Amino acid sequence: MRKAMNVICGILAELCALAVILLGAYLAYDAKASSLDQAYVSHQEEQASHRHIHKAVPGKTASMRHDEPPVEAEPGDGELFAYLRVPSWGRQYRLPVWEGTEKTVLDKMGAGHYRGTAMPGQTGNSSYAGHNTYADMADIRLLKPGDIVHIETGSYWYRYRINSSPEIVDQSRTDVIGPDAAGVERGLTLQTCWPIMTATATHRIIVHGTFDGWAAKTDGVPEEYAETTETTVDKVGRRIVTVSEKTNLPVTGVLGMCALAIWILLDAIGWMCSHRRMAGYWRGRDIGGPVTWLWRLNAGVMPSNTIIFTLTRTVVFLIMWTAIILAFWRWACPPLAAMHFLTS
Repeated sequence: MRKAMNVICGILAELCALAVILLGAYLAYDAKASSLDQAYVSHQEEQASHRHIHKAVPGKTASMRHDEPPVEAEPGDGELFAYLRVPSWGRQYRLPVWEGTEKTVLDKMGAGHYRGTAMPGQTGNSSYAGHNTYADMADIRLLKPGDIVHIETGSYWYRYRINSSPEIVDQSRTDVIGPDAAGVERGLTLQTCWPIMTATATHRIIVHGTFDGWAAKTDGVPEEYAETTETTVDKVGRRIVTVSEKTNLPVTGVLGMCALAIWILLDAIGWMCSHRRMAGYWRGRDIGGPVTWLWRLNAGVMPSNTIIFTLTRTVVFLIMWTAIILAFWRWACPPLAAMHFLTS
């Protein structure tokens, strides 16, 4: 009887541990990891809409013009029409911009353009809002005067320069997105809820900018993106996004499939090298729980050397968990987020 109770308690304990791990994975997805699939989501929306925001001509540097800028037609409700880009946050940073700021719009990942405010480059104040997560607009708190922000539309680059420090204001204030809120003829306002990463925010954090030129995308890319050297991370990231678009699979799905393939290969090699020792873990041992079962699936090499065997087995185990978490992000987290899991 006592043995049966110990087995049940062990299984329940491991189920709780597994739940904690998956909960942590969901919180990581909600905070930041959802941004991995932003490129996929926006690509799908571009394909479904009439506005295709093609990338600028590579290898050419566009000189910013300071005359009267062209203004594109206003998009329809919930339509993807631009990308918000901040060079200081990375050359690959490209936050989708949708028309409207309803929660259903912002939940698509990205920023929303306030209806009735100026379009990019237009006289007045062009205002944007986004969720207060790291995958969306939380990092506007890091902007400082002089930083550059680009609004990239289908045909043009619109450059703004931040002219104020981030300011925390009461949520009831609407003047912060008014035509004169930025204090200039053509202004920019970015805002999100404050404090960040909370569902019951009571304030907003805002930052303003000044229009600082425009360029046609046929002329190339702004000088901030014109560097010819790419880091290894940039190249790998660009390659993964390309594969994602070609396979019509989100980045988390691509990475998850790659991790799964690597795990299967390494684990198969481990089992071939140490199948006798591994078989012993499944015979004559305690039943264990789900975490134990997952651990027993993973084999190492050189079974005669305990240190090397354990280290290689641990590496394979971690790769397996990488595949599990990426698959969880791809197939479980989006519907959970749509149900507003853990949020009010």
